[in-house]
Amino acid sequence: MSEQNRQGARRPRNVLAPLSGRASHGRSVEQRLFVRFPTVYRLLAAAFMRLPPGSRLRRFLVARSVGQAYAAANRRDFESVLVGWDRASEYRPSRELLPPDLEPSYNGHDGYVRLWRYWLDAFGDIRWDPEEILDLGDKLLVTTRQRGHGSGSGIAVSERVFQLFTFRRGLVVRQEDFLGRSEALQAAGAAAAD
Repeated sequence: MSEQNRQGARRPRNVLAPLSGRASHGRSVEQRLFVRFPTVYRLLAAAFMRLPPGSRLRRFLVARSVGQAYAAANRRDFESVLVGWDRASEYRPSRELLPPDLEPSYNGHDGYVRLWRYWLDAFGDIRWDPEEILDLGDKLLVTTRQRGHGSGSGIAVSERVFQLFTFRRGLVVRQEDFLGRSEALQAAGAAAAD
């Protein structure tokens, strides 16, 4: 039996699984360095995003960076997260996950934190756990599981969310959230392969 048959169908080279089982309770050494010296992060991120999406080094760095960013957000360390975000970035959450009276987009670092405050008011223990990363060159599509309990009701919520990140010079300039994978792929300009 071939190795491919024993393991099932192999993933395409641009599909990555994030580092699993490494829930971080604090900043890594590189996160501490990058928060203190964000210019170092910007230079390194711009360089590694120029690597071809299928390269082993890029695959490793993308999976590690995404895993660390989600761990930082889940521990509410927005300073670490925002090192990787352009100051003029835009975040467009899925309209299906928000009440109709909230803004459709949040701009800059302040907007990102404002949206998180909304989530934390609604779900004090909310978290996003990455399940899969699809590297599309200047875009990453991260399949996540959003979990939490309603602050007022205590009702558990678990929803798969597809988060599309657009990069320029290694920094996130736009994030869009979708509830459907094909919708997210269409927004990314990729053909739905599933």
